[in-house]
Amino acid sequence: MSSTRKQGAAGQSDIARRRTQRRLASGRKSDARWQEVLEGAGRVFQRVGYPQATLEDVANEVGINRATLYYYVGTKEELLVSLLYRPIEQMRVDLEEIVAKEMPPGQKLATALRTYLVALSERPELFIFLGENIDKVMTVHEAEEIQRNADRYGRLLTSVIADGAASGEFRADLDPQVATMGIIGMVNWMYRWYEESGSKSLVELGETFVEMALASLSPEAANRVGAAADPS
Repeated sequence: MSSTRKQGAAGQSDIARRRTQRRLASGRKSDARWQEVLEGAGRVFQRVGYPQATLEDVANEVGINRATLYYYVGTKEELLVSLLYRPIEQMRVDLEEIVAKEMPPGQKLATALRTYLVALSERPELFIFLGENIDKVMTVHEAEEIQRNADRYGRLLTSVIADGAASGEFRADLDPQVATMGIIGMVNWMYRWYEESGSKSLVELGETFVEMALASLSPEAANRVGAAADPS
């Protein structure tokens, strides 16, 4: 290897080392430039779609060159993980706190869904998670943790519905897991049609879904369904 090649390899190794140190450093979250990179990546991924976006697009969005971006992040996949990890983890933590409170299942469910809607409103990068098949676009270790947090969220919400059915507050003829997937799917689908320029905010529109979810789980709803199925 020539001295020039050795210097190049050493330079690359030094950049990779510093990038790893920044990734592990607790102060990275408060780094202003890193926040600019994350916010810029979120805008680019939402605007052109994650599969089509490139790190060059992100660098241009932030107003830095590709070499500077490489100091912070090495791959598009790593950037997506960094963008999604904390928000999804926080959503799981928020739901754990709600589930642990002393309140009726219906109140827990309504609070959980409203908190979910606020998170979607405040962290629009979550729409990227909803719109992409994470198993297909991410393979790094942190992606597994993102999926575990999402799965834990689903199990927690299912437990709320199961508790409501056991107490008689919710109808008992529905599979709680299926009900959870239906309710979350209804809310998540907003990423396909919601427009910030509309007359109502995402949270305001989502309140209709909260009401629909509670109404569909009520014992009275089961009675109406039974009556409709038996015209005699």
